[in-house]
Amino acid sequence: MSHIAKPHAARDKNPMLASDLRNVLEELYNAGAYRVPGDEIYWPPELHPTVFRALNMQYITRREVDDGRVEFSLTQAGYQAINAEVPWSVILRRRLRHFFRFDKGR
Repeated sequence: MSHIAKPHAARDKNPMLASDLRNVLEELYNAGAYRVPGDEIYWPPELHPTVFRALNMQYITRREVDDGRVEFSLTQAGYQAINAEVPWSVILRRRLRHFFRFDKGR
């Protein structure tokens, strides 16, 4: 029986960036994790590239509200990245949203 070699996940070349990413996600988590106004989160300017990375990796979402404010939320992947449980309220919102979209299609 031959074994198939499994590729190892590529490690981040810059370990500091990985800890920065964790800091960004944990800061959002500690601020409430869902629809947190951007002005309530302290992300120093040197972490702004990491915030964009978190957005690109779909760990967080950015939403612009009608009055021009910006809100951030952790995604399921974001919760998993920091080993935090996804709150039931997030799961329930997602399921209700899916149900109502399905119902509209009929």
